[in-house]
Amino acid sequence: MALPVTFATFTGGNQPLSLLDTQFSAVASLGSIPCAAAGQNTISLTPFTNTPTVVSYTDLAPSFVFAAAQTSNGSVQINANLIGARNAYKWNGSVQCGANDIVAGFVYRATPLQALNGGAGGFVVDAIGANSGGNIDLEFVIDGGGIAITTGQKRSLHIPNPGIIFGWRVIADQVGSIVVDFLRANAAIPSVSMIGGGNKPTLTAAQFAGFVATSGWTSTAVAGDDWITPNVVSDTTITGVTVVLSMSRL
Repeated sequence: MALPVTFATFTGGNQPLSLLDTQFSAVASLGSIPCAAAGQNTISLTPFTNTPTVVSYTDLAPSFVFAAAQTSNGSVQINANLIGARNAYKWNGSVQCGANDIVAGFVYRATPLQALNGGAGGFVVDAIGANSGGNIDLEFVIDGGGIAITTGQKRSLHIPNPGIIFGWRVIADQVGSIVVDFLRANAAIPSVSMIGGGNKPTLTAAQFAGFVATSGWTSTAVAGDDWITPNVVSDTTITGVTVVLSMSRL
């Protein structure tokens, strides 16, 4: 697709300077527009001075780059340049951003796409960082030694790199019920729940739970040199279980 102005086609004579404005605006809109961010769950983005004027959302360009002002604690929407709030989605548009998905001080890029939200439009949001390393699983194996697993804290796992926990899975040795909380601390013994009132990894009269997205966690952010400790809240029948926390490395 050509740019709006092709100067080589002009035959000569004076041309309006507004053609330069049109051309520069088109080129600038092909990239990302830096913005100041405000708000927690409805994030207002104000483009920096001397950036292109954006009056509507168009697919894929321009994107909006911002440093989050606050950490989200609910479903996230983005409103760029007062055009209108649209849902913000993670994982290439598959799930709406929620609590702790946007972390204060982290840098994000929001790209508009009209097909999201059943055609109502939204933003695909991804984190920007040179150390981005994809997703990994943190695996916690809890063994009851042939009897039902006792409640309380189990063996801890060291986390060398920062990341965001976005979901969990559970598989047990037999049908039963279990609830596992997770404690976290940085370079110290974990003592505070990172889930709080959120959805703890759980089996209810089942042996397997497939992927479940985190919801309502006190914090899904993990820092380098964190220690994470599983804390069994309750157990019935199950004598061995593996709990997996899925994490996006930053």
